[in-house]
Order: sequence, then C-alpha cells, then structure tokens
Amino acid sequence: MPIITIQFIKDIVANDEQKRELMEKMTDTFVSVVGDVVRPYTYCLIQETEQQEWSIAGKPMPDLAYLIGPEYRALHVKANEIMAGVIAAAEAEKTAGSPEGDSSAEDQWRK
Repeated sequence: MPIITIQFIKDIVANDEQKRELMEKMTDTFVSVVGDVVRPYTYCLIQETEQQEWSIAGKPMPDLAYLIGPEYRALHVKANEIMAGVIAAAEAEKTAGSPEGDSSAEDQWRK
C-alpha cells in the first residue's frame, strides 16, 4: 500500500481546510502517475510537529526574527561558498583528472 507522508509545523503551515485539500491532491497526483488501481490503497498522512520541537541550524523554531536576520543569512553565504568550491573541484576533476595528493570534491564538501 502506498503511503504519502506530509510533515510540517503545527499551526504554522496549513489550516484544516488546506490539510484536507493537500490529502486529496497528493492522492490524486499519485494516482495520476501510478493508476486508479492504487486509489483505494493509498494512505495520506499529515504529521505535525509542535512549535519549538524543531530547529533550523540548531535554532529552535519558529524564531522568525532569526530566519530573516544576519546570523541565518551568514549561514547561507558560507554554505553557498562551500558548495561553489565543491562544484568547481568536481568540474576540475572531470576535465583534468584528480592529481595525486589533491582533495577530491567529496573531501571539499566535508570541510
């Protein structure tokens, strides 16, 4: 039996009407790909996490000021810089091969 699971934060993302619509549309989408034979066996679950029982970058949420503040923005800048380095290293490995002793793209990701 197919199980579609939707997870989000309670009282932040969707109201009861939106949850019903999500369950219907998610099921319809799944059935549109797989076929009507699965409709009676398709379960759709919404799992809601209480506020303050989840985090982003280790910061309990929802802390909306944090999400638009400089600390969170700096995390994105740093992550983008790391990703750009990983992509550049991977491209360099593709075109030139990886010389012995150099870090691989995977090693760059872990830094």
